[in-house]
Amino acid sequence: MRPLQASSTVPLYPEDLAALQRVFDRLCRDYRWPRDSAQAQRYGRMLIEEYQAGTRDEWLLLRAGHSFVNRSHERRRPA
Repeated sequence: MRPLQASSTVPLYPEDLAALQRVFDRLCRDYRWPRDSAQAQRYGRMLIEEYQAGTRDEWLLLRAGHSFVNRSHERRRPA
């Protein structure tokens, strides 16, 4: 069976997807996003990209997710 792939050439195997799912679910709980919302999907793609860039530790992925959300919110605030 061929592994699932995202936008890069780094394959995602079932154990990779399980780790990403745990982090994604935690972010959705933390920010109270419905899992199928556009916002949740956007950050889910960011998690996949971060994972494929080499961040495999779930705690670091979660920190990256929170950081990405915080930076996004800061950019939207008026000066």
